[in-house]
Amino acid sequence: MFVKVPLNELAGVNTLEFNLYTMTGERLYPAGTILTDDLRGHLKHVGVYRDSQDLPRATAPEWPDLPGLDHFNHEGHIFQFATGLTPAEAQDAQQENTSEPLLSEDMTQAFLGSIGYFWQRLQKGATPDIALCEVARDKLIAEVTSQVDQIQYLSQVRVRDEYTYSHILDVTALSIALAIRAGFGKAEVREIALAAILHDLGKLMIPRNIMFKTGRLSEKEFEVMQLHPGLGYKVIKEVLRLPEPIALPALQHQEMYGGGGYPLGLKGDEIHPYSHLVKIADVYDALTSKRPYKESIPSSKAIKIMLSEGDKSFHPELLAQFVQLSNFKDFSQDSLPRQWEMAS
Repeated sequence: MFVKVPLNELAGVNTLEFNLYTMTGERLYPAGTILTDDLRGHLKHVGVYRDSQDLPRATAPEWPDLPGLDHFNHEGHIFQFATGLTPAEAQDAQQENTSEPLLSEDMTQAFLGSIGYFWQRLQKGATPDIALCEVARDKLIAEVTSQVDQIQYLSQVRVRDEYTYSHILDVTALSIALAIRAGFGKAEVREIALAAILHDLGKLMIPRNIMFKTGRLSEKEFEVMQLHPGLGYKVIKEVLRLPEPIALPALQHQEMYGGGGYPLGLKGDEIHPYSHLVKIADVYDALTSKRPYKESIPSSKAIKIMLSEGDKSFHPELLAQFVQLSNFKDFSQDSLPRQWEMAS
């Protein structure tokens, strides 16, 4: 996969560090080419691309999705769970871990490389090309769309190995699958996918000593952490200049359907549908992923926890669709509360 190279990326560079290609993959200039003034002038008039395989791999540890887990536990939120597994849960976990992945390795590596490069550019204060995210998004949508009917376990559309930025791919792939399942249109799915890619952008602005803390956050530290939704929303709107529906999940993914979330204390229909959807994917991935402060848990256990929380935290219809997508064996449409019933 080829990604467009913003010309400002080559500012101050005397020698190409990577090959430059046309959009169709024809090599224009090899790595090592001297960037003369004449060549720079020529590049202003042509679009140039690089192979995504050449993008630098991120080396920083993956950002914890919800640091300070103990802070949430004492409030009685959804992260109260037992560490032991029942025999049925253990068997289900074994089957899930050996299920065939549905996302190709080439697409996964290209996605992680593109998103990692985008994040690193932004972290350094440079304005990245949003096309990096859009190309990665469209490739991921194509793969998930072609495979969504074959999903037996949600782990099949997640990254099996621990990579930096894998949480972004996981949340995006799960959001795409849920959006398709819930009947969103093609244009909406593209917006949801880009919103999912960008939903944690505000964490770039959180001090590292808070962001990577493995213990309980202090009251002051948690107040700082609560700034990340608003910071991400501001970057998406003012720096990336993307429309409101794509920016809102960054602002609202910590809100709760029944109220009591942050930063605005919204509830119900005050929260955008895209935000409800991304939140479900975000929480599920946080529960089923290993973090510095907790071990991963199997999908079936995560689904039980989310169902027990229900519409205190999640949009009930979207949660029911997500549970059905997961093929959760203990789930019955007849057992849903009346307000959760969905049109067939």
